[in-house]
Amino acid sequence: MAETLGRIGTPQDIADVAVWLCTDEARFITGQSILVDGGFTILGPR
Repeated sequence: MAETLGRIGTPQDIADVAVWLCTDEARFITGQSILVDGGFTILGPR
């Protein structure tokens, strides 16, 4: 398994993004798919 940030993500990593999306800082974000994968997708297919 490859992880570009040097560790495997945790449920807290996902929760942090979900909580942030509920704040005023994210009020202008609509209809987006937000990848929380620690950079895994930049590795491409293996």
